[in-house]
Amino acid sequence: MDVSVCSGKCIIVANLYNSAEVLPNMITQLVRLATLLGPANMLVSIYESGSRDATAEWLRLLRGVLGALSVPCIVTAGGNLTRRAGQDRIAFLASVRQAAVDQVLAACGGLAEGFCSADRIVYLNDVFFEATDVVRLLQYRDAHVACGLDFEPILAEHPAPEQRRFMALHLQQVWRVPGPLAARLAALTPAFRLWQKAYRRSVSLLRLLPLSFYDEWVARDVAGGRFVRPFPYTSHGPTAQRIRSGLPFAAYCCWNGLAALAGAPLLSGRVAFRAHRDGECGTSECSLLCDDLHRLGHTRVVVDPGVRVAYRAAAAERMAAGHQAAVGAPMEPAGVAYVEWRDDLPANLTAWRQPYGAAGAIERCCLAPGRDAVDFKNDCALVTVPKLR
Repeated sequence: MDVSVCSGKCIIVANLYNSAEVLPNMITQLVRLATLLGPANMLVSIYESGSRDATAEWLRLLRGVLGALSVPCIVTAGGNLTRRAGQDRIAFLASVRQAAVDQVLAACGGLAEGFCSADRIVYLNDVFFEATDVVRLLQYRDAHVACGLDFEPILAEHPAPEQRRFMALHLQQVWRVPGPLAARLAALTPAFRLWQKAYRRSVSLLRLLPLSFYDEWVARDVAGGRFVRPFPYTSHGPTAQRIRSGLPFAAYCCWNGLAALAGAPLLSGRVAFRAHRDGECGTSECSLLCDDLHRLGHTRVVVDPGVRVAYRAAAAERMAAGHQAAVGAPMEPAGVAYVEWRDDLPANLTAWRQPYGAAGAIERCCLAPGRDAVDFKNDCALVTVPKLR
């Protein structure tokens, strides 16, 4: 891969909240990234507020490590943006995402000199990632948004019979309960409910559950349909085939835990993270950013299944183990082939994208007023795509 992709400067941005679990990996990977891209070619901007764990202590370490490497960094720990009682969830999330950009713009004449016209902005969620994932997304130089796929083992995504099967498997593998007894216990509703409450987020169970696609609220395929948790994640046949093959594909929108964006729209102020306006669907600030980019004609969105991030260490360990396995061995997530980077992948993507015109409508899932979570069964509908301006 071409590691000169940040010769025009790259900004690495993260918003963190109670992120002590992911920060050791984040620090390690940012050091690797600085080594690959060159410390003078990247700036790190992090905005954190409201954490109650050791996030602030890890950020002090990060600031010191990056300083020792001469990587410019702007780290706000314990920021004053916290969610007020009754404040709209998306309005708050948009404010902290934008704060991480604004603090770079505020330092244009100082620490961020040379970065206020950066070619690319890379946004990190609180995920486990690898430095080479970032470099790979940056290879899509013509993309306005480039993402990987994010994964999470989620018990609640499975129907009750499957959950009971996982309970029996968990009892056998972790507690050494004999199979017939484990099956009988899993069939007892009181025992099943107690197990759900006690173990649904335990590492021992997360290591057994299949990996589900996570960012179903934001990700939309090239036809405007939303991604879903179960494999192959989309009902758009050509996109599903690309996912199975591990090849990059065009989309209407993505974020997926790690996104590389063209820098100019955000840094110039032509777009910003925001909440919905009157008459708009109450959707994610990342979805609204995609809409605003499309209105400006910035329509090149790409998802590369070769970039895979996770929110849980148990999931990240499983995906990393797959990379280290023998060639041809099964890899996580199941069904998604892994394709090593090739320089012809962007051209291959362009050729695949050509037959598909602009999406006529987008499947939107709107957050009801006063709620913090979307009901994906009842709150989704097709809406007309935004017009160019």
